[in-house]
Amino acid sequence: MRAKMLMGLLCLLSSLAWGDDRSLQQLSELGSRSQLLCASALLYFNPDEREPDPRGLTAVFYHLQSLETTIVQLGQPAVLMQPLRVMRRVFGELDGLPRSQRQRYPQLVQELLLQQRQLRKAAADLQAPLSPAEVAARLPLNAQSNALASLLLDYQLRHYPLLDKTQVPLSDAQLQALDLRIKQGFDDLLLRYPAHAEALRKINSSYQFVRAELRQSSSQTHGGAEFYLGRAVTDLDDLAMSVVNASGATTAANASH
Repeated sequence: MRAKMLMGLLCLLSSLAWGDDRSLQQLSELGSRSQLLCASALLYFNPDEREPDPRGLTAVFYHLQSLETTIVQLGQPAVLMQPLRVMRRVFGELDGLPRSQRQRYPQLVQELLLQQRQLRKAAADLQAPLSPAEVAARLPLNAQSNALASLLLDYQLRHYPLLDKTQVPLSDAQLQALDLRIKQGFDDLLLRYPAHAEALRKINSSYQFVRAELRQSSSQTHGGAEFYLGRAVTDLDDLAMSVVNASGATTAANASH
């Protein structure tokens, strides 16, 4: 059984090493969607919120389902399934707790954050031998999606009473650098994908609409940032997938002639 699992993993690694852009894109999407999941969980399962917006719970469930679908499409490698199983279990515990026991939320949310980091690391390892910088250059739409998701997750972290401070929010300097990287990212994408300029400008508008809020440091979080930036991330992921699929179709058509 272990030998079969190892052979399956080696086959997946081999296919990625040969440049399967679709698989690379799906692995990158695991990074953005897992960060969105945690951002939504931080917003909804906040012990300081007595009546959270139920749309936050729906968002957590949706992102969890998206992760599962993508991992299934990737062949369910064990290194991805393990953190996914734990995330499903932890979400089930969180969802089953009555609000009267919301003091238990931070401990369980901390576990979600830990498994999210493990899932992202496993996905990055499966993208080898390409480095993160090489993957970002190859899939700039996904790189931008992950940058936006990182910004949203950081925003929610700054407003959540975590017990374990091993994952701390970005410093002011890091936050400014990320903001500049996102701005440059949109400029570069508009040059690289002129056929998708309208969609990219719309996504950028969603980001700009909540940009000031994302950089503020008050103790009060708002669902507006979650809605607009979450939508921007998923729209970028969808656009990235359509670009990869179109490129694959063109390659296949050329090969048939």
